[in-house]
Amino acid sequence: MQEPFDIRYDDGYSEKARQQPNKKEALMKPVIAHSLNSYLFLTGSWIYSQITGIRKFRNIVLSNHKKNTELFPWPDTCFLSDLSGPNRFLQKTVFKWFGFYPCFYRLMKDQTVGLLHSHFGNRGYFDLALKKKLGIPQVTTFYGYDVSVLPREEKWRTRYAALFAACDRFLTEGTHMKQTLVDLGCVPEKVTVQRLGVDLEKIRFIPRRMETDRNVRLLFASAFRDKKGLTYCLEAFANALQTHGNMELTIIGDAGRGRREMAYKARVLKIIRDRRLENKVRMLGFLNYPAFIEEAKNHDIFLGHSIHAPNGDNEGGAPVTLIEMSAYGMPVISTRHCDIPEVIQDNQSGLLVPEKDVDALTDRIVFLAGHPERWEKMGRFGRKHVEEAYDIRKQVLKLEDIYTQMMAHG
Repeated sequence: MQEPFDIRYDDGYSEKARQQPNKKEALMKPVIAHSLNSYLFLTGSWIYSQITGIRKFRNIVLSNHKKNTELFPWPDTCFLSDLSGPNRFLQKTVFKWFGFYPCFYRLMKDQTVGLLHSHFGNRGYFDLALKKKLGIPQVTTFYGYDVSVLPREEKWRTRYAALFAACDRFLTEGTHMKQTLVDLGCVPEKVTVQRLGVDLEKIRFIPRRMETDRNVRLLFASAFRDKKGLTYCLEAFANALQTHGNMELTIIGDAGRGRREMAYKARVLKIIRDRRLENKVRMLGFLNYPAFIEEAKNHDIFLGHSIHAPNGDNEGGAPVTLIEMSAYGMPVISTRHCDIPEVIQDNQSGLLVPEKDVDALTDRIVFLAGHPERWEKMGRFGRKHVEEAYDIRKQVLKLEDIYTQMMAHG
């Protein structure tokens, strides 16, 4: 779970989610301020679904950078980037000396905000002065790179020590990420597992069954980054073809603009050439969310291989795509990495292998491709697990309970 470029999300949200809340009714509710560095990166549906799902509170959004508001509309927002140049300079000057932006402070004070929800650990740290100035409780959710990459720097270890001391509550998507925060120095009592949810009304269950006279269809969907393990998937897929030749692989995703991602894409293309996979691999690039869901409907097995990258980057928790595809009824082959084993139950909703173990991954691809009679049963188990543990409506109710408890204790 991280920021941009896992999959390109587009306009796929229900009209109900897009409707502005009834103003009179909303003004009577306690107010939560959601603070982000950027609103919202293209794969930010899992944050957006939290905000749009909340009913007991009125939500306002504070963000430095305005992004993708057409994809993720919300009526009550304040963007630093919307201010005039001189005003932004003034805001940043005050932030440099006092640690908060006056425009955010004034809005929160005028709206009588009762709780500050900081999204990502680094944002939580930069919100500490705002919390102190307003004298309100603060909850910070960690999502991935903030708990894996940033703590490798001494300055962020120091900053997180201050955050762990001052912030009232921390949320993580799974027990592995919770333990990571504890290992970084946060007291366990402050950390709560709050799972990310998916909208099951948008992803219907489809039994996966093998039809005659066609290939087994595998799907990979992610950015071209080290931690996503696409190179391992391609090597294992090429090996598996030697035993089970009637397979094809669809890749949804691409590299971002960064030099590291472009170099990774070059490695991906080289493997496809060297292993002669051109006729077995389809590369579709980034797709918007409805197109991604539609394309996934036509596949049998979802393939992922998340790893700990050389720069320390990892999933932190688990990719939301695994939750979505499991809800869709697709068996998943992935790794014993971070919180993935909580999402994908090994030998029940999917098959898990050690990180970077191409031989094990090859074996599991061959096995699952050769046993289509197991697909539907694994898919049904996965759907049931997502319904129980990752339904966005259930998770929002738990989040509202956390807000209520924190505001009651002031």
